[in-house]
Amino acid sequence: LEKYLNGYKGAVLIVSHDRYFLDRVVSVVYELSRHRSRRFVGNYTKYLEQKAALYEQEKKQFESQQEEIAKMQDFIQRNIARATTTKRAQSVRKRLEKVDRLDAPDGDERSAVLSFSIKRQSGNDVLSASDLAIGYEEAIAQNLRFQLQRGESVALVGPNGVGKSTLLKVLTKQQAALTGEIRYGTGVEIGYYDQEQQNLSDANRVIDEIWNDWPLMREQEVRSLLGQFLFSGDDVMKRVHELSGGERARLTLAKLKLERPNLLILDEPTNHLDLDSKMILENALLDYPGTILFVSHDRYFIDRLATRVLEITPNGIDEYLGDYSYYVEKKEELEELARLAREETKQVVMKKQRADKEQQREERRIKQRIEEIELAIEQHENRLDEIEQLLCEPDVFNDFARAQELSTESDAAKESITALYAEWEELHT
Repeated sequence: LEKYLNGYKGAVLIVSHDRYFLDRVVSVVYELSRHRSRRFVGNYTKYLEQKAALYEQEKKQFESQQEEIAKMQDFIQRNIARATTTKRAQSVRKRLEKVDRLDAPDGDERSAVLSFSIKRQSGNDVLSASDLAIGYEEAIAQNLRFQLQRGESVALVGPNGVGKSTLLKVLTKQQAALTGEIRYGTGVEIGYYDQEQQNLSDANRVIDEIWNDWPLMREQEVRSLLGQFLFSGDDVMKRVHELSGGERARLTLAKLKLERPNLLILDEPTNHLDLDSKMILENALLDYPGTILFVSHDRYFIDRLATRVLEITPNGIDEYLGDYSYYVEKKEELEELARLAREETKQVVMKKQRADKEQQREERRIKQRIEEIELAIEQHENRLDEIEQLLCEPDVFNDFARAQELSTESDAAKESITALYAEWEELHT
């Protein structure tokens, strides 16, 4: 899609939460915030840089004006009552009244406050899987082998339908493996983020989703926690089925925060989150002291978070020791090597085909030549028989000149036969 859009000759208007996509495709960004729009030239990264620079510029201008206003107000207060300086003070006051006062620059809009902690540390060996086959009635992926070490942040990638979410459900014991073994390390406690958010009860109020699982929390504590995830006032009394996708995601993350697990298994955690929420989640996970295994289609998220990438295929797992950019680079390198190998194989096949065709042409030529030789020998031998018969006839026998001519022709035919037989034998070797 990126390649297509970059080559597209028309105009494109895009709404997207995919920062990697925006960085590679867009040349202008319109930010809609606080009931107004602002235009920034460049991709998403340039937009962030320009937005930060613009905020600093507006902040300095505002602070500078505030200092100047304070000085003018101080001058007026000190000099307005003095007869010798009152005219100057009045002049300054008129200038102050005409000042076009700047508003304080708006900072970032209110965002969720997110951090993850753990109850206790796990052992160094967090999880190992060997010879796993996963699926339902039939395996959709098999021969899966991998390990997780404490402190790692591992991305699980692969095409849709290959079994990424199924593998996470197997690892969290929500579904059984068809075959194989999973070993969990000492003290491992799993926190699972389900992209389908099936751990939420649609009939519950938001506040009850927390209270039902942590009944000893005081109401103010629950409200304070939910406030960190942008549920304030009457929002906490909403039914879960009334929530948007982003609100459901934030509620799930709030519950995950309270669990304090040392192994986070996350299935598409950035789905439904806006760009600011994604960045906050990334920063929280970067500071998380435990181990992370996650599935995501957000390449920017993978790039920031992953220390290792596991690519699941129907017949196993391929490991890449690096972030998403390294994974893409390595994949392209492997694909190029495979392409070169295919090209080399193709050249070998074509060369063999050409050789085979040349050999076939040579075999046809030899066969044709053999047939020509055999026909020529037959013709020479028939002529020798005719000459012998002619030489026995009295008219020819008594005609010296004629007999000499036939005898010379006979010798030539015999020499030709000898030469033809020699060539015939050579062609048969």
